Amino acid sequence: MSKTNIRSHCPITTGIDVIGDKWTLLIIRNMLFHNKHTYGELLDMKERITSKVLASRLKTLADDALIEKRNHPTNKKVFLYTLTDKGISTIDIIAKIINFSITFYRDQINVKSSDKSRVSYRYLQAPSEAAFVKENKRNYIKFRKQLLDF
Repeated sequence: MSKTNIRSHCPITTGIDVIGDKWTLLIIRNMLFHNKHTYGELLDMKERITSKVLASRLKTLADDALIEKRNHPTNKKVFLYTLTDKGISTIDIIAKIINFSITFYRDQINVKSSDKSRVSYRYLQAPSEAAFVKENKRNYIKFRKQLLDF
């Protein structure tokens, strides 16, 4: 099993090496908040990830135990990708990034949208960051259980 090459003993460097590339948190976002769980669904993100990059990132995420890859119960050509508990824990980091972006880049992001599926909308509607994290963890764990109980 290959794992991310860790460049130093610095915890910031380590975190960046594992989840700090351009695509990893976006893949996790789509899995965690939008219940995307197949290659095709993950490929269809608005930021337009290439097939080659997605395949590489999914392999790295699986090797680092942030996601699990399983066979689809009825279609052997399709795999199901789900976040592990370790992968779900990245929601704490994502919440901090959302807060940072809303606080300092509010004009560049659409936080006034009434689209309830937007992560920024759900973040702003939550009573607190802790409540946002707790609710979304619970929702994903429930989704994962339903998806995998086939």
